[in-house]
Amino acid sequence: MKLARERLDERMAVHGGSLQQWLVLRILSEEPQASHRTLAERMYLSAPTLTHHLDRLEAAGLLTRTRDTGDRRVVRLGITAAGAQRLAELEAVADATDAEVRGLLSPREAETLHRLLITLHDRLLEAPEGATRAS
Repeated sequence: MKLARERLDERMAVHGGSLQQWLVLRILSEEPQASHRTLAERMYLSAPTLTHHLDRLEAAGLLTRTRDTGDRRVVRLGITAAGAQRLAELEAVADATDAEVRGLLSPREAETLHRLLITLHDRLLEAPEGATRAS
């Protein structure tokens, strides 16, 4: 997983992006006007770490920050037209990299891996921390 993630990040860097940038833009395209807090939770990042990414994206004109009219403590994030364009470019890189990685497996192996990862994800969500499952 680490090698695949590094390969994807390297390829996105060639196109002026990064894995973190892609994730931020992708989430914002799915959840327009998400709050800073919601985005941090979705990305499993601390708020200060996310702030650094957001500062760069805002400076590049890829997202906007606005105060929530109902609660001035909440900052809403939006993707700009330039951000949507960058997202499309990075999605193409992600799709090509995904196809390359999947190409290393047979269709049956890829399906088995996908199914097992979904199962593992679901069981981790259900299991209390420290619990193990007997074989």
